[in-house]
Amino acid sequence: MTTTFTHQTSRQSGEASEAAVRDAEGFVYTQQQAERALLAHLITDSKPARGAEARFAEATTNTDSDESSLEELAGLAEAAGAVVIERMTQRRSQGHPATLFGKGKVEEMAAFCKAEKINVLIVDCDLSPAQARNLESALEVRVIDRSELILDIFARRAQTRQAKLQIELAQLRYQLPRLKRMWTHLDSQAGGGIGLRGPGETQLETDRRLAGDRIALLEKQLTAIRRQKTVESAGRLDFEAGALVGYTNVGKSALLNALSRPTGKYVLVANQLFATLGATTRKIEFGGGRTVLLSDTVGFVRRLPHHLVECFHSTLAEVENADFMLLVVDAADPELDVKMSAVQQVLSELDVAETPRILVLNQCDRLTTEDRVALLRHYPDAVLTSALTGEGLEELKAHVQKLLEQNEEDIELDLDAKSPDTGKLMSDLARHGRVLTQEWTGDEADGAAPRLRVRARLARRWREKLGLLEDGDR
Repeated sequence: MTTTFTHQTSRQSGEASEAAVRDAEGFVYTQQQAERALLAHLITDSKPARGAEARFAEATTNTDSDESSLEELAGLAEAAGAVVIERMTQRRSQGHPATLFGKGKVEEMAAFCKAEKINVLIVDCDLSPAQARNLESALEVRVIDRSELILDIFARRAQTRQAKLQIELAQLRYQLPRLKRMWTHLDSQAGGGIGLRGPGETQLETDRRLAGDRIALLEKQLTAIRRQKTVESAGRLDFEAGALVGYTNVGKSALLNALSRPTGKYVLVANQLFATLGATTRKIEFGGGRTVLLSDTVGFVRRLPHHLVECFHSTLAEVENADFMLLVVDAADPELDVKMSAVQQVLSELDVAETPRILVLNQCDRLTTEDRVALLRHYPDAVLTSALTGEGLEELKAHVQKLLEQNEEDIELDLDAKSPDTGKLMSDLARHGRVLTQEWTGDEADGAAPRLRVRARLARRWREKLGLLEDGDR
């Protein structure tokens, strides 16, 4: 998955070590041992005004609940295969430029890591290369930050070739400025002039060149995949398209399964972070012949690494090209507003903040009557749904139908009832709009050709596609 350099001193965050174990019959085998993790979170009172480390310390300043932020980090660590042993926090006016945490806290963490045989320190923000290197030196354990952890989980979950290439590209871009951490044991010789350059610097340059070459190759391969995806999606232009977006693990895949029954193929549903990486699309029948394509997309988290969002632009194309979005939230989550804000921030990065959307309060079966009333008072335009019980699904379809009808206009058509094209046109009208009335006129017995007069509602884009725009409308 990740490019292998000549010398690699660190493993992925959740990679387990192996230990020899003898069973009851005397056979010896190796057993995977999960890594023991210490979580660390810095609470800052203010952002640094300037300085080289400002952009890294900035990630530690947020309005999120510190307890919930650590809780989410623990969930991410467990998703990566680690066992969380302890959580530590420190409050400072700003992050220390060398180690993020203060000297006393670093010494405390070092003692704890040694006493509890900790394998990895996971920091709940982005670290600069220097901060990570200094912490590893002081604690004598591997140190990874939030972005590295998320990248590791994505690497574990990736199934398609496109997703795997995107993850490798994101990992390489993230690791490129951090390659020096792998070569601190091969320091360059003093001066660094001609004839004095040490093996560490030489190998570092080689690794940077290899990484750069690999990044160029991955970008080329992903460009080819995007072209193929564009061709494949061309056939979908005959349908209106929607996208399920939301925080990770809020039930988007389960909702897609429930809406696409009984014809839709089952989509994986798992109670884990980032169970869905690639987009999955299913047809949703609305009755009367109208069909909409609905796509399940990768879930978001707070402070989702920007370079990861960039790499997944092609996977999120379903969001960018959607006619509407269903913003799905866990109705029973006490941090509903915070997580919804995180999702909207990512949507702004994708330039889709203006796309029409419907707020879906999913998992409403976990709510009390009082909670339901309070939520609907706060979000009057939202729809309560439960993928488990089926509650609210028809109401949600009605809301989608109403949303799509906002751009529709009344049209009147006079069609040749005997033409073979009339049947297909009527089918298209039902698929993309609404047929209001049909009236047959003419009588072949009287020598008049039968005609079909139709009143319908149809959006301009479909009138244009079906060749129904009049000259004055063009």
